[in-house]
Amino acid sequence: MTEPTALAVPAGSVGIGNTPLRPVRIALGDRTVRVWLKLESENRFGSIKARTAEALLAALEASGALRPGMRVVESTSGNLGVALAGLCAERGYRCTLVVEPTTPRSSVERMTAFGADLVIVREVPGGRTLGARLAAVREILAADPVAVWSNQYASPANPGVHEWQTGPELVKGAPDGHFDAVAVAVSTGGTLAGLARHFRGNAPRTRVIAVDAVGSSALGGAPADRPHKLMGFGSGQVSGFIEPGHVDHVVRIGDTAAAAACSLVRRHTGISLGGSGGAAVLGAVVRARLDPALREIACVCPDSGEKYPQLHGAEGAGAPESDEEIRAALAVLNHIHPEEKTDR
Repeated sequence: MTEPTALAVPAGSVGIGNTPLRPVRIALGDRTVRVWLKLESENRFGSIKARTAEALLAALEASGALRPGMRVVESTSGNLGVALAGLCAERGYRCTLVVEPTTPRSSVERMTAFGADLVIVREVPGGRTLGARLAAVREILAADPVAVWSNQYASPANPGVHEWQTGPELVKGAPDGHFDAVAVAVSTGGTLAGLARHFRGNAPRTRVIAVDAVGSSALGGAPADRPHKLMGFGSGQVSGFIEPGHVDHVVRIGDTAAAAACSLVRRHTGISLGGSGGAAVLGAVVRARLDPALREIACVCPDSGEKYPQLHGAEGAGAPESDEEIRAALAVLNHIHPEEKTDR
């Protein structure tokens, strides 16, 4: 395994990192589970991808691959594009972002407001739109000699920033310095891989729960149609970052169930989560129901839900009748409630 260099992982610009941990309580039989929400929407640019974007650019700059006057190119479902567009505008780089038709309108508007050029590919059935986005990136690179790909899918800076920045923040804020588990929804796999490395090396008792979408290939398997796909949750290709030993448990959750979890958390706690955050919370509850030893669980919540209209009032969608574990976990979320505000 290649370790990221210190130069590839910046300490954090103003407004990036040191996001709050907000505890909520869930009653499970004779015990109470505290779920600690790492609210990455509090980052500048509104998501965890601010960390990633900063790390990707810093790695390119440190290597000499990115220099004044050049163009940064990336494929994005929304959040990374917003952060890259903003940082590129500040640093004087041109920015071209490849998106798909389902990218949230507010994200598209923010990217263009920062001056980024957008290329919109057509939706491809069968979970293969990511492939179309990556093909468009390669075409842009081939046509422009001063274009460089930040490549969130392969750059060591992606997991690196979570190993050396996000992970230590979580451990520092943990009750008594320890979480029983940490739940992370998967997309590129960078967040999960980086946190897994950190916890394996610094808090090995903490279980790592990977939450993937039904129909996603992030953790292996063929992609499938996801008619209710949530942006930033799951992927059309296998993650190149996740290694054997990173993950203790895998929970697969359908998009409609993740959306329902977001809606329930918001209704009962007032906290707005994006789809991947709702999926992480639901995955944490699934595992907590199965393992009585889990009482303090951290959940990485990459963004908030305001820009995703499909998350509003989604409680009724739920899970297929055959998925008893997911349905039971959603029922538990009807009894989630906030703890007295504690920012860590």
